[in-house]
Amino acid sequence: MIRRARRSDARALSSFAARLFRDTYDSSTEASDLESYIGKNFSAERQEDEIADPSAAVFVAMADDLIIGYAHVVARSGDGRSARLNRIYVDAEWRGSGLASGLLDAVVGEAGQRGATHLELTVFERNSRALAFYKRAGFAAIGSTTFMVGEDPQTDVVMQLDLSKQLNGGSA
Repeated sequence: MIRRARRSDARALSSFAARLFRDTYDSSTEASDLESYIGKNFSAERQEDEIADPSAAVFVAMADDLIIGYAHVVARSGDGRSARLNRIYVDAEWRGSGLASGLLDAVVGEAGQRGATHLELTVFERNSRALAFYKRAGFAAIGSTTFMVGEDPQTDVVMQLDLSKQLNGGSA
């Protein structure tokens, strides 16, 4: 079941996000940089703030009262036309189940309802699984950017999805 996150989800979401971030990046990032990033971005307080942010939406996927995936989208960017997908995280046991597509559908719907015409994201250049998922979903690479994990500069691919195609009969 995918639903909008509630403030009461913040602590569980914090633990879930930190665990998945560690699992994904521990082999490519120094422990001190990893922990610095996690401390700054995945505290329970930060998750509560993201859930309460009226310009954003956080969706959680639940199974047996446990978070098994989540997505965070900032529904309107400064340019007024684009939404930014900050995260889609899916527990390893649920990868390949269609859960990420379900979360992306929720994000696309939210962004479209708020008037966004494009959905943008960045993804670590060495995260081949995520890159393949986003390409299958219709995202196109449009550039690259530096993403700081603690003091470690990493290269992310910038990708964009034309929401008018998605909202007019296309599928994610």
